[in-house]
Amino acid sequence: MSASSDDRFFVYFLAGSATLEDAREALPLHDLGPVGVSTESFTVNAEGLRFRVSLEESAEVATAAQQAAGDQQRWQTLANCAARFSVEVSDLPAALDEINTMMELQGALQDCSDGYLVLPWNGGILGPWGAAE
Repeated sequence: MSASSDDRFFVYFLAGSATLEDAREALPLHDLGPVGVSTESFTVNAEGLRFRVSLEESAEVATAAQQAAGDQQRWQTLANCAARFSVEVSDLPAALDEINTMMELQGALQDCSDGYLVLPWNGGILGPWGAAE
């Protein structure tokens, strides 16, 4: 899979709010399932697409969350996040053409972590469902 940050999306959340196991358990609610499970990551294969999901917790993640939030008041909770699911997309153009699968995966990860979706390819940020924006 590609290592480019443009071929990834991130779901940031407060450290300790979710685990890889929580993410795997959320998938069936979105008609998805994990394959290639390890202690560090898992893969979702659907509709000819492949997504590799890993959990990252570090000072670098906290810095990236602060940068994503910028100085916009509505994203200040995002700025406090120090954990994220990083999702490598095997073929971003194909995933964008068949957007439903990627949206279901994004929703599963946001649901299990109450997290903020950050899309590097367009600068988009989506808060958790029910969050005041």
